[in-house]
Amino acid sequence: MHRVANFTSSVMAQLHAANLREHGIMAGVIDASISAITPIYNAAIARGQYELVISTKRAHDRALELIDELERNPPIIDESWEDETIPDLSLLSKEHVPACPSCNTWLCVSRPLGPCIKCGASYNMERMIFDQHGPDALAVCYEQTEPLSNLTNEEICSIDLDCPSCSYPLDGLPLESHCPECGAWFNRRDLFRNILNPN
Repeated sequence: MHRVANFTSSVMAQLHAANLREHGIMAGVIDASISAITPIYNAAIARGQYELVISTKRAHDRALELIDELERNPPIIDESWEDETIPDLSLLSKEHVPACPSCNTWLCVSRPLGPCIKCGASYNMERMIFDQHGPDALAVCYEQTEPLSNLTNEEICSIDLDCPSCSYPLDGLPLESHCPECGAWFNRRDLFRNILNPN
């Protein structure tokens, strides 16, 4: 895992992670405030306790660009979301992503309440998906035990990943294999699960 940013809000950290995943970068959030190591805990509080991590250092610059874009044109955030279970809309099937009710442009899942990038309209994406496709369409977004269950092995293998032991690029290798550089065994699904649910 490679850290790219820190946030004081878990909602903003999760929205940035969803935005990166929507753009093909596997990303997750570490809640550094629950670290068992006191020095890390103290440092994390000083710089923002929610750390955004990605699966490969090679995506670092692109991740920073996407973070900057989202911060320049931020989504609407409902303050009460901090205390609620938030659906991970980046796991939504592409066919269930709705269009803007005002301009009919396809919406970004990292902006669940807007504004629309094209026209600036506000909306509630979760409500739109529920109304258009029913609750089953959202079920995968709340899945906790297997967050990657909607992705095929081919889709999992297409996501960039570095060896967690030596950082060697694992592109083109199968779902499970040994790193050709250091020999460490890896399973892509397990490594991505650790990024999505690191704590």
